[in-house]
Amino acid sequence: MSPRPPVGTQAPPLGRRELLSLLLLAGCARAAHPAAALAPESLALDRAADLAPAAGLSFLLDARLRELFASPALIPALALVLPAARLDAFAMRHGGVDLRSVQELAIAGYPEATLAIARVVLDPARVERAFIARAFSVEGRALEGPIIRTWGTVGGSRQQLAILGHEAVALEQGRFGPLRAAEYFARRRLKRSRPALRTEPLAQVAALLGDAPLLAFAPGPFVGGAGRGLAGLLAGATAVGGAATPGERDPDGAVAFRFVVTGAWGADAPAATDRLRAAFDVLANDPLGRLLGAHRPIEAPHVSGDAEGVRLDVTLDALLLGKGLSDATGATMEEVMRF
Repeated sequence: MSPRPPVGTQAPPLGRRELLSLLLLAGCARAAHPAAALAPESLALDRAADLAPAAGLSFLLDARLRELFASPALIPALALVLPAARLDAFAMRHGGVDLRSVQELAIAGYPEATLAIARVVLDPARVERAFIARAFSVEGRALEGPIIRTWGTVGGSRQQLAILGHEAVALEQGRFGPLRAAEYFARRRLKRSRPALRTEPLAQVAALLGDAPLLAFAPGPFVGGAGRGLAGLLAGATAVGGAATPGERDPDGAVAFRFVVTGAWGADAPAATDRLRAAFDVLANDPLGRLLGAHRPIEAPHVSGDAEGVRLDVTLDALLLGKGLSDATGATMEEVMRF
């Protein structure tokens, strides 16, 4: 044991070994102290659609899949469009992500990219392994806080996967960009920007549609051929939207639809409402409309509107709708489920 220095004298300076030992001890003490440990970063994942950026958006689909698959009114219809075997195969290819368990799915379209965001309890390692197994080539991987990103070429197109903790996953196809904005929204890093459904013109459409397990949106302006849609109504529209809610009264299954077209209609609102009704009648009686059962609604179309928005509400037979969708999109759904 080293003798103490005489009183009134200065202790010799610490050497490198002593300094290193003290630093290590201090570091261990901080790590062992619960208050000093860094709390894990939390993510804002209350709603998948709130991660979709507004810039460049062409369409947005917002679906509460678990609720839809559990609806008695929709079970027979959904079984026609998405059979259990197809859903099981999808889950196997995507690391156990079963669409029937997805709390919410948002699909956003952009000029050169498509972004899908799913809120679902998942195994991050399994989901990432499944992505790598599907990929022709993997270009890179990054870990940023609780988010794991992996990107490469899948099925002939560039894709980027982002695993957001154990609660959500996002997949971007095409030109990369929207997914990074979605990550920043999830990490609360975009203070001056707002997601698509909290930005006009879609915020107004969302308010008019109300709460529903299936929502669809498209912002304007609508130019060229798109402007001639809905009997020319889209030429003056700022945005359009639709909502679907499974009925609870009809034992055979019914789906209530609401369609909204916003714009500065002013005094022309009654005329815009009439054009919306006329457009629905044309669509309901064309071959696709008949295939979906729109020409035989359970509840006839009802239109209403004001200076800023016109609405049409109609209720259709869920089973006829499911059969029609199955016949019209069978090949397309096969491709989507192999995605």
